[in-house]
Amino acid sequence: MDDRKRGWRWAYLKTRSYHISKLQAAYHATRFWLTGDTGSFTSHGGLRKTRIRR
Repeated sequence: MDDRKRGWRWAYLKTRSYHISKLQAAYHATRFWLTGDTGSFTSHGGLRKTRIRR
């Protein structure tokens, strides 16, 4: 996928699809938008550790 299309909205929707709260998703989407990395976070009800990078 083209990196230009992977902005804040894409990251927000992606993190929301991992079953985390709206506030946490907004935080990680903002972090992804600024740095290109969400950092590690628990997802899927605490069963997985996830990280999204550019």
